[in-house]
Amino acid sequence: MSTRIIALTLLGLVMGFIILMASVSFFVREPLPIVGANQTLLLHTVELTPQIRTSVAIDGGYRVDLTVEHSEAQDPQVVLRPVGGQAIMLDTGTDSSGAWSGSGQMTRPGRWELILTNGTEREIMPFIVRE
Repeated sequence: MSTRIIALTLLGLVMGFIILMASVSFFVREPLPIVGANQTLLLHTVELTPQIRTSVAIDGGYRVDLTVEHSEAQDPQVVLRPVGGQAIMLDTGTDSSGAWSGSGQMTRPGRWELILTNGTEREIMPFIVRE
């Protein structure tokens, strides 16, 4: 009898652990993308139309290079900042295809926001920079 109680208790603990791990996907709906040194993160707008595609490339010294591909009718304003902080200065320009590009020095790892504004429309794209 005591062997059955021990076996049922262990079964209950194991099943509880499995259910707990499976339920994590219900709590984390849309995890933030994570980018580190020497990696590139591709983001695209959902709320702005037509869609704007961006590339965030970070080198080993945490210098960031942004490329923003947009239609000719759009003139997006781009701001890159840590969450709750001041925007970093970006050296900006356009390439031969008309895509906007900018580069600057990231100040710290953690949560960052890429803010695109086109006229009265605005979209904030959060991501995480890891060490």
